[in-house]
Amino acid sequence: MRKKGEEFDPLKWLPKKLDKTLIGEYIKRIEANFDKNELYRAHLWTPLKLIALMWWLTIYSRIVPRYFSSYWYIDLLASSGANVIEETGDVILGSPLLSYLIPYEPFKRHIFVELDPQKRRTLDKMLRHFKFSNYDILEGDCNEKVYDIPLNDIDHYFCFIDCEGLEVKLSTLEYLLRYRGDILFVFQTSGVNRVFSKAKRGYNMRALDDFCGGNWWQSCNDVKNLLSQYMIRVKQRADSLRGFENFVDYVRVKGRGGGFVYEVILICRKGDYVKAWLDLKRKLEALEDKDVNIALKICKGELKTLDEFFGQRTLDSFF
Repeated sequence: MRKKGEEFDPLKWLPKKLDKTLIGEYIKRIEANFDKNELYRAHLWTPLKLIALMWWLTIYSRIVPRYFSSYWYIDLLASSGANVIEETGDVILGSPLLSYLIPYEPFKRHIFVELDPQKRRTLDKMLRHFKFSNYDILEGDCNEKVYDIPLNDIDHYFCFIDCEGLEVKLSTLEYLLRYRGDILFVFQTSGVNRVFSKAKRGYNMRALDDFCGGNWWQSCNDVKNLLSQYMIRVKQRADSLRGFENFVDYVRVKGRGGGFVYEVILICRKGDYVKAWLDLKRKLEALEDKDVNIALKICKGELKTLDEFFGQRTLDSFF
């Protein structure tokens, strides 16, 4: 436990958690007890969004428990609990397991939503294998199952939404924004762009309407403009529904050669602690292709420090 008045630095805390939880040992047990075909097929740039997730889980779990007694983790697209990297065959932990292993203070409950029955069964098997508890797995479309989560009964939540495409409707996001919580949302820019291009020609228009919460996207010239307008609308809705100013910002992640792009969007109450997000943003967006391999090593538990990845400079105090 950090002493009162002592500066907290996630760059130091996270390596300690990575070492303490022995991520490499978890991966060995998954490889020994699960078929790789049961795992989610991911890519080399997946570790970058997981590092963003681990980073904000660290920040969140140092702040929220000070002010709220009931705080839950919600994963709307939970998948099977672990990933296999298609390009290398490496196994890395997925967001459900990280939600138990990374936080400074544990969540009171974990809610996982998964549409695919096989992935749901694998996730349940994996959580039971590692003897994790205090969780519910809701099988079905997250745009429907989100209304089964008793958000009225809790003080705060952390929600991770790891989209592959346009699975999550804006109405689902707006429902979450009615309650206090932090949301980390993966906006699959390249995938959205493909749908956007077709919708401009009259195809898949309904899917984009649902994702954007209307047909306002028709006035956008390109996906960059669409993302900008999407962010503006999300912030406006968050401020209106919550009655206080929210921080809405993204970190851009590029695949090798810049041919694939997605944004990790953070939505939270505005405060001094967002300096930690801006610090992460500067670091991740400065990365080059060669750094992707280092990110993979971190997620495999082969590196016990993030210094090689992020550099030596520590964060300013934001508590």
